[in-house]
Amino acid sequence: MSTSIEPSAETDARDVVTVVLDPRVAYVGFGPDDGPLAQLAGKYDAEEVIEDLADAAEQLDFAFKNAWENAAKRIAPDVDWYVSAPYHQPADDFPLLDAVAKTGREDRSRSELIAQISEAITVEVETLSVGATRWAVIDGGRMVGSATVEHTVMSVQDQHTRETAALLRDGGEVLRAVDSGDLRLELIEPDGEIRHDSGALGYVLTDRGTAIFAAADFRPSPLHAVDSDRTIEALAEFLALKPGDTDDEYFANYTQRQQFWAAGDGPRERYGLITELTGDTEYNAQIAADAELAAEHSGEIRAWRVRPLERTDLPQTDLLADSPSNARAQYPAYVAAWMIDTGRDLDLDSDLFPALGVEPSGTPLHHGQPVIPGVRGQQTLDWAVEHVNHWGTDAVIVTDLIPSRVSLNIPATGTATVAIIGASATAHAGAHVEAHRRSHITALPDSDVRIYPGAAVDRRQGAYVTLAPESRMPERGGALRDNAMQQRARGR
Repeated sequence: MSTSIEPSAETDARDVVTVVLDPRVAYVGFGPDDGPLAQLAGKYDAEEVIEDLADAAEQLDFAFKNAWENAAKRIAPDVDWYVSAPYHQPADDFPLLDAVAKTGREDRSRSELIAQISEAITVEVETLSVGATRWAVIDGGRMVGSATVEHTVMSVQDQHTRETAALLRDGGEVLRAVDSGDLRLELIEPDGEIRHDSGALGYVLTDRGTAIFAAADFRPSPLHAVDSDRTIEALAEFLALKPGDTDDEYFANYTQRQQFWAAGDGPRERYGLITELTGDTEYNAQIAADAELAAEHSGEIRAWRVRPLERTDLPQTDLLADSPSNARAQYPAYVAAWMIDTGRDLDLDSDLFPALGVEPSGTPLHHGQPVIPGVRGQQTLDWAVEHVNHWGTDAVIVTDLIPSRVSLNIPATGTATVAIIGASATAHAGAHVEAHRRSHITALPDSDVRIYPGAAVDRRQGAYVTLAPESRMPERGGALRDNAMQQRARGR
């Protein structure tokens, strides 16, 4: 690499500058030979993709060289530029330069100009809607060159999934195939070529004919036959995990299509595979148990105490229901809200819910209404209000455990009475709220708020606010105090 500057005999002493380019420096880390697509192709040993990327790298080098030359002529028209670039090679074989363009020692004064030209040329990568990846050379916001391959990260991943599914089906034995709507789940005994774990089974899950999952890493329970309904149920549960169900690391190796499927309706639709199994499954056992319990009770709506029998890390609580089985069915949703409000991250497998004790609640009634305790924050409050409204009965939701710094937004209910202690809240239309000590309630129109000693209420026009028998008018600001003072003045 060298630079020469010589006066031209035909021109008025024009500079002649020789520059060596290394376009790879401009797109290192995301280019055709070292970006995510290239890494994925190498991981899957996708020869066709690797070859196409190598061709694209050469095209991109050529396009970048032309763009640099044109930018140099535009920025420094008084200089004659002689630009060369090495034949494209992977960085492992031919080390990168420390800059896009370099001159020799003979002309260090040109370094700033060279840097200015190099900064004018950039490279961007984008995924095209047609299913291709394009690297675009940009000069002044305008694309002046490009290189394209008919591959994307998703297409390469999908191709690998399809190839894995074909290997499983062609070389293995399909043990079970279950259909539900657009979903088809195949349980496969793999052959030695694809089996990496002697105890694992293969599987293929397709949605509308597209292979979403294909692997040989499912280890069934030794307690059940490999082709039993229990095994199919466990596999369907295994594939239905979605973000939030377990640690994020679990989804680190998911393909882009699997990520979209897990974040969408795929896991919910997967439950159809389970419900259509007619044999011995956890789901059918729970349905049968619920039916048996429901038949033993009159259906009167009341409060039931639900408590885990084998877990000490989960709460016991009172839930409204017309039978023990329906009270048991409400518990998972309550625990999900409870974990969010308490910051817990506990394992809730299917074996937990049959191990629940359900018995009539011994909690004293509040003004003749059943009490739903255990509210910890916004999530459990929202759940409790929805739970009470589901059964269409009056009940009191106690919020003793809410820290005073929490601000609660109580939706319109018409049925639930929320006793706020030590919290700020907004009572919307239709809500019934009891304002206990240290609470501050904003009563919006058509809400019903009852004040107890130590509470403050900001009453908006149209809200119904009353004092409990043992209460006095609060000695603090707000519409309630102002209205009372006006009434006293009019009386005098």
